[in-house]
Amino acid sequence: MDIFKSIRKVQPYLDYTWKRHKVILSNIANADTPGYKALEVEFKKEIKNLTLKVTNPKHINSTSPTDFRVVPVKKVMRGNDKNNVSIEEEMAKLVQNRIAYEVYMRMVSGSVEKLNNVIRGGRR
Repeated sequence: MDIFKSIRKVQPYLDYTWKRHKVILSNIANADTPGYKALEVEFKKEIKNLTLKVTNPKHINSTSPTDFRVVPVKKVMRGNDKNNVSIEEEMAKLVQNRIAYEVYMRMVSGSVEKLNNVIRGGRR
């Protein structure tokens, strides 16, 4: 029995939001840097629960269950300095990302609280 299963399920999403937070802050910091191209984090989660018939072990990629890539954003340049960072868009992404991180952290803290309750024997 894996008592940390629920926490392990949320961990990749916490890692993603943390990485995305750093990238968004980097974009904001470079908003006035000439020629800077905004970056974004791509997140792909490997689907493990599919029942697929495997005829050759090389058919399934044996990478880690999460894959983060920082990629440049493809959008129109703003201004004459060939910089495509929009402060308004980045601030909106930052707020959305912070909310997502807080939700994931509440999920983890709820799981930890359940474990603490079991350890205490259900007493407060």
